[in-house]
Order: sequence, then C-alpha cells, then structure tokens
Amino acid sequence: MSLSLEDLRVFRSVAAAGSFGRGAARLHLSQPAVSDRIARLERDLGVRLFLRGGRGVRLTQAGERLLPYAQRCLALADEAVTAVRAEDAPPAIRVAMHASFAPSMLPVVLDALAPLGRAVNATDAHSEEIIDRLADGTIDIGLVVPAPHPTTITVVPFRTDPMICVAHPDHPLARHTELRIADLAEAAIACTAWGPGAEQFLALLRTVPIPAHRLHTISPAETAVALARRRSHVGVLPRVTVAPDLAAGTLTELPVSDLPDWSLTLALAYRAAEAPSPVIHTLRSHLLA
Repeated sequence: MSLSLEDLRVFRSVAAAGSFGRGAARLHLSQPAVSDRIARLERDLGVRLFLRGGRGVRLTQAGERLLPYAQRCLALADEAVTAVRAEDAPPAIRVAMHASFAPSMLPVVLDALAPLGRAVNATDAHSEEIIDRLADGTIDIGLVVPAPHPTTITVVPFRTDPMICVAHPDHPLARHTELRIADLAEAAIACTAWGPGAEQFLALLRTVPIPAHRLHTISPAETAVALARRRSHVGVLPRVTVAPDLAAGTLTELPVSDLPDWSLTLALAYRAAEAPSPVIHTLRSHLLA
C-alpha cells in the first residue's frame, strides 16, 4: 500500500483547520473533494482519522499518530522539489534544534556554517523528534538534550547550561542584591520544569510555600520568557534560553543564592556515517573548541 502525498496534504490541512470546510478553503478545494480524499485515506489505512462533531472534527488517536509522519513526508517532498530545481547550487543544510535553545544557538550555528557558503534551513522541535528526523534523513544536524538514540546517530555533548531565575528589571525582586528561594514566595513563577533538578526545585518552592495559583510550569520555554518580559512573573529557565534578553537588558538574573544545582546539557547530533563531511567537521570544530 502506498500513501498519496495529496491525501496527506489534505489530512494535514483538515487537522490544522479543525473542520473539512476550513481545510478545503485553505487548499482551494471543494468540501466534497476533501471529504472524498479523507474517506479514501481512512479506507487505505483501515482506521478512522477524525471524529466528526457539530462544531468540526478532531483527530482520533490514529490521526494523532499519523500527523507527525504526514508533516515530515510533506516537508521532505517540498525539500526534494526545491533541491531538484536548484540548478548547480549545493543543497541547503537542514538544522533542527531543541526549541529552548534556538534563540541563542541559531546565530552561533549560522556563524559557524557561513564559511561553507551554503543556505541553512533551521527549525525547532523536541529532542526526541530531532533524533527521529536525523534517523530518517529529513535533517542533517540536530542540537538536542541528550536522550536515548540509535547507534546510527552520534550525540556529542558540548555545553552544560545552568538554570537561573530571571525577572524584568522593574520587577520588585530585581532591586535585591541577594535573594533566597523563600524570597520568591510572593512572586508569580513561570518555570520550565524539565531536566535533572526540576523536581527538587519545585519541591523547594512548594515547601516555602508558594501558593499553587502562583506557581506555573510552562512549556515551551519561550512562553516563560514572554511572561518574565511583561513584568508579571519570575522566570526559571536555562541561561542559554535568556542569553539574548540578558545581553539586551530586557531581563536580569536574580541573585538566588540557594538555587539547587540544576543544569541542562546541550549536544550536537548527526548521522554517524556523515562524520567526515565538511558540515559536521565545521560544527564540531566550532562548538567543541
């Protein structure tokens, strides 16, 4: 059995729109044509992909499992079209990085790869998805938090980054020269609660105690950054995530002296067979120096 890219494109559009009608409008197709394609796809797969209701449709569990594969297939097909139309230009270097590190690490990666004279296409994703995309060849380079991975993928840690507390310079806590976790009790906290040390930190906050309505675990990390920027929250984030804000002065690090040892490791990931390539050599030399 083979799957049609057009069927997958229709499936993705309906899933994003939440209805057959809106999904059809996005693709400039009629609703009956979209309904027919979804029905055919469901027959081919032998499962229902959508639950129909009065207010639209939502994905079944089977549909949720299919969606990331459909997105990757369509992205790879689009890249293939771009590549074959690109005359003599070398293919773009496809990079994916863990979303929490993307704002500060993307400029580093672009600077490192600039001497190669090739275009770079960058996306962000969770580390597990990045490893999957490396394995199936839809990206070339990943920046990930180390996690289990197949032997065909090489994962090389290059940076360990501490978790820190930050706030807007106008936040009341930003005026202090020394703070302890207990001093955070009156603040609203936006915490990216993942990685070693997260549970210990949350347990400390709960024993202060910080009321549950002021303690928020937030994902993605950029959302926690946005809350801190608007003066309403103290952010607890990896330093690399807020490095641009610290440099620009839009956020300031709070001097919390009893913050537990809590850090995240960032690693370069690539297919082991590609280790000799100029792209991998360049990034390894730049990041691991």
